[in-house]
Amino acid sequence: MRVLLVALNAKYVHTNLALRYLRESVRSVTSDVNLLEFSINDRLERIAGEIYEAQADVVGFSCYIWNIKEIIAVIRHLRPVCPEVRFILGGPEVSFEVEDFLGSHHEVDAVILGEGEKSIKDLLSAWQEGRDLSLVEGIAWESEGKVHVNPPSETSLNLNELPSPYTENEDFSGRIVYIETTRGCPFSCQYCLSSTFQGVRYLASERFRVIFRRLLEQGARTIKFVDRTFNAHKRHAFQILDVVREESGFLNLSDRVRVHCEMAGDLLDEDWMDYFSNYPRGLIQLEIGVQSTYQPTLEIVSRRQSFEAWKNAVPYMQDLDIPVHLDLIAGLPEENWANFRTSFNDVYSVRPDMLQLGFLKVLKGSGLRRNSRRYGLLFTPDPPYTILETAVLSHREILQLQRMEDVLDKYYNSGKFEHALREVLTLFTTAFDFYHEFAEYWESHRWFQRQWQGKALFDKLWEFIEWFQANKAKLSDYQNTHRKTILDALRFDYYLWERPKILPDYFSLGAGSEIIQEADQMNRRQEEIRRDGCWAAVIPEFVTMDRRQWSRNTAVAYFETDVLQEGEFTPSWFLFFYRQGKVRAYRYQA
Repeated sequence: MRVLLVALNAKYVHTNLALRYLRESVRSVTSDVNLLEFSINDRLERIAGEIYEAQADVVGFSCYIWNIKEIIAVIRHLRPVCPEVRFILGGPEVSFEVEDFLGSHHEVDAVILGEGEKSIKDLLSAWQEGRDLSLVEGIAWESEGKVHVNPPSETSLNLNELPSPYTENEDFSGRIVYIETTRGCPFSCQYCLSSTFQGVRYLASERFRVIFRRLLEQGARTIKFVDRTFNAHKRHAFQILDVVREESGFLNLSDRVRVHCEMAGDLLDEDWMDYFSNYPRGLIQLEIGVQSTYQPTLEIVSRRQSFEAWKNAVPYMQDLDIPVHLDLIAGLPEENWANFRTSFNDVYSVRPDMLQLGFLKVLKGSGLRRNSRRYGLLFTPDPPYTILETAVLSHREILQLQRMEDVLDKYYNSGKFEHALREVLTLFTTAFDFYHEFAEYWESHRWFQRQWQGKALFDKLWEFIEWFQANKAKLSDYQNTHRKTILDALRFDYYLWERPKILPDYFSLGAGSEIIQEADQMNRRQEEIRRDGCWAAVIPEFVTMDRRQWSRNTAVAYFETDVLQEGEFTPSWFLFFYRQGKVRAYRYQA
């Protein structure tokens, strides 16, 4: 029996962990098992063509809300020319409401429910030996117009008894690789499918060591833990991160490897802060689901926490070079526009490295789906089941928040407008008000309908600032001095984006305009600064660069305002050094 497992990932750089577990599990049934990975952006004809040419007897797909439509399209494309092939689906998107799914998708031969490592082996063996499928736990199938459902086993799989998912020779260079050390979650959040499973199971740290070492040897440098709450058990988490540190250090990769963990903020106590303070810089980044700071909503979704109690941990970790991503979910029950505005401002106030504004997905099997009528949750009938409206948040308001998300990603999450945003926000009552106003300005100019190159975003921001000060800002908030401060900060970010060949005209309105527009003077000043012997001490590459190389890799600019907020600032020249896709800025004091 030839088995082919197929993943349609969200992006090319992603990998599928579930199918790698299944691949190793079915080897006890057949040694002829292969894996193909595509992205949902690949052409359907290409995907179907490669699957057809594999000439497999059984083809299995890993299904999620973001790829199920593409998977069904591929199977329908193949079914007429592969009448004897058996198609299996598994994953969270098909594990619930399976009767309705199979009743409307007759081209699917079987569905794996829940954990699949044992069920898929038993299913393949039953097909191979012609046995009755009713004896196979954790599957559903259709026969003579009737859907049969065999519930999963009540006995959970032991993670330490599963084969390693990474035994094949693969090259993971430049890709994101996933790994798990736990299954289950200590919380019962009603928007999450982890609430449908009880208990948490753990992978032994030495078992993890073998898997992690193998990944590093195969070129993996960006590794994401899929553990729903990585810090659910403190001792276990410390042991796993100890292994990450030891193995990365053993291979001299500590400065090139980064692991990504999802943690619960309310579990980050003093022990965690002490642990992080002694952890290698740059080796770890964290994602924390705040979701909301409105307590009545948190009660409804069974995720009681106090953001106020742990928010100070965020800047502490950032000072240790640990990037922190914080998540919000719009469209949760009972959180109206004003409540969500507060949640957004609460989270924004700690300046996370990324603020991920997502929208509720009313998933099959989740508690919120069962109680959707109670809370007035209207959502798209097709995957990904995105919230459209709630009893307290209108569809129009959700559309406005979606536009806010787009602008937030372009400006805040890009990390390219740090200094400009800091100054611009002083014109607004709250951060939420700025992003909402800016997003609606984008919408009124129909800018969302086009893809803009990076530097065009600077033009859009400045145009909005000028419009705002002319139409809505109080005069006292936007005096000429403040205008120069904002423009200087925007120009500073412009230099940090990349080495500019020419500056936009509006920068001539800012501080030092009599200097920054004189190209000859700039070139002379750049050469004068180069001759200063101080650079050998701060820029190691300086000693190997001739005059032409220096000119190509540096820029100088004059600023009259304190763009770095250093205090006791005097107008100064700054040197920007561009090398290998990175830029460093130095204040020059002759």
